[in-house]
Amino acid sequence: MEDFNNRTSQTLMIVSKDDLECIVQNAIDKLLEQRENKPEVFLTAEETAKRLKVNRSTLWRWNKEGYLVVNKVGSKVRYKLSDVERIQKGELI
Repeated sequence: MEDFNNRTSQTLMIVSKDDLECIVQNAIDKLLEQRENKPEVFLTAEETAKRLKVNRSTLWRWNKEGYLVVNKVGSKVRYKLSDVERIQKGELI
């Protein structure tokens, strides 16, 4: 696997379907574990608008469209940091 991680060399690997499924499942499990161990952070509307470089009316419209849904914490409107980061990366929520 050291050669696989070294980007200066080229390696041809032949793996069975079962081995490939195992590798993919291990990667998914690792990502899910990282996500579960990370507590969710919530941002205010002002913080969210500033991070995304939009105004609050855009946040309101995105909530109505389901693109960036608000979360109520008590009576306060908050946005999940993970959702904001996905938008910043260009990923769809």
